[in-house]
Amino acid sequence: MDLISDLGALALGSRLKRLSDRMMKSVSEIYRNSGVDFESKWFPLFYLLSKEGEKGIMEIAEILNISHPGVIQIAKEMEKEGWIVSEKSGRDARKRHLKLTERAWDALPQLEEMWVSFRANNEKIIKGSQQNILLALEEFEHFMDNNDFKKQYYETFEEIKENSIEIKLFEEKYQQQVEDMVLSIQNGEFNLGLTAQRQPDLHNLKAFYNDKGNWLWVALNKSDELVGTIGLERLNDKQSVLRKMFIKKEYRGKPFGLAQKLFEILVKEAKHQEFKEILLDTPLVTHAAHRFYERNGFELITNNLVPDNYILPKGIMLKIYRLSL
Repeated sequence: MDLISDLGALALGSRLKRLSDRMMKSVSEIYRNSGVDFESKWFPLFYLLSKEGEKGIMEIAEILNISHPGVIQIAKEMEKEGWIVSEKSGRDARKRHLKLTERAWDALPQLEEMWVSFRANNEKIIKGSQQNILLALEEFEHFMDNNDFKKQYYETFEEIKENSIEIKLFEEKYQQQVEDMVLSIQNGEFNLGLTAQRQPDLHNLKAFYNDKGNWLWVALNKSDELVGTIGLERLNDKQSVLRKMFIKKEYRGKPFGLAQKLFEILVKEAKHQEFKEILLDTPLVTHAAHRFYERNGFELITNNLVPDNYILPKGIMLKIYRLSL
């Protein structure tokens, strides 16, 4: 389990920090193995001073686009280890300039040789990836430079409140809305050619869910319009089936997170009922659904592993998944 990875966009900052820490640790170890007592986090300041000579702290902060206290902290570490010196500015005694020491200049040729290899290695990693992480970082940094992150957060917060979704157990008055939405997605988006009559878990929802002690949750917007569903069928004391998970296209993804909310409600009930497994079948063409289920721990299984009372749809190419609770 990798919680930070599983949290996705919620833990973006933590994931970037973790990746940075891993790289910096490896680079620092390479420096030490090469006989250079140098920390990777010192690189930007060292490189700047080696190329442009002595600089004031405020100027350094502006060039590196990091905070003034951040520069001071790094400078103190480097000065303590003998890599830079801090001197009062001739024009203003309150300001201090940083410059490399003789030790730093002596080590520079070896460091520059190592930087060539670091650059080549990083470029090799980037070229071997499906996405160019440098371009993605540039885009994200551009956004952060040109937008107020806190302001956007509060705007998004209000947007989510405005578009809040209520999730509750099915009532018979929603039968037609559920039927219309499910068939629209099945046939309009995926061309499955299905009818309600061919689907016992759709044609008469009250009979299949309410009367049999199963569960169907409906998601409703502020206008009481149906925007999503998810169902849980009891197969036996240990096994259950996830059924009829559908969400209208305009309510998928951000900012609603509706699929995950519906799924978590279902899992909570399944655990409460002490089921040990959740099974499901999904058409072969619903690739986004496959990714969602796999991301949430479902494993692909073969038809012969489902119990006899599991009724599989006919005439549709399916994937069958199982989640152990």
